Amino acid sequence: MIVLEGVTKIYHENVYALRDISLQVPKGQCCFILGPSGAGKTTLLKLIYSLEKPTSGKVSLHDRYITGMGNPGIQALRRHMGFVFQDYRLIEDWTVYDNAAVILEILGKSAGYIKNRVWHMLKWVGLQHKIYERAGDLSGGEKQLLSIIRATIHDPDILLADEPVGSLDETTARHVLNMFYKLHKKGVTMLIASHREDPLVDFARIITLEKGTIVHR
Repeated sequence: MIVLEGVTKIYHENVYALRDISLQVPKGQCCFILGPSGAGKTTLLKLIYSLEKPTSGKVSLHDRYITGMGNPGIQALRRHMGFVFQDYRLIEDWTVYDNAAVILEILGKSAGYIKNRVWHMLKWVGLQHKIYERAGDLSGGEKQLLSIIRATIHDPDILLADEPVGSLDETTARHVLNMFYKLHKKGVTMLIASHREDPLVDFARIITLEKGTIVHR
């Protein structure tokens, strides 16, 4: 379970990104976090992934408070999480294969398993013909697909996604959302940030943010 208790995040000059957020996301639930730009969606995801620390309040994952947790503990938790970043966060000088494989290498998987898993995932999204191309040479949509592969290739328990279909065409977006739906059915806990409500998210819980506060849950 993901739990936020009275979480507030203030940036420089008293800019409130989130105000007194309390939220529980049970294991296996899929949530779409909706709201306009600046509503606090990205900050919420970063707090759960511990890329940001709350100004006040507590965040816990699986009954463990991550607020104040040391780096070894955070890294251990992240082995069971995936994050699809809006700006991709790919290593652009690496090949598509290397970007997809890196998390499996960190987890100590065998070379044979990594090769088969990477090929399977790239084929699933139609990037197999790009396998040895430089990631920096991909289109925006292709980079987004590779970012999604990297975040899901290790079968995480928790998936966080920041505008994962924002740069994709309608057909590819449906493909990706179908992938998320299948992960949801397998029991993955998911929080997906989006600036618009999509008719394809009717299987999910909807949480709406405005100006750093929850207005619908």
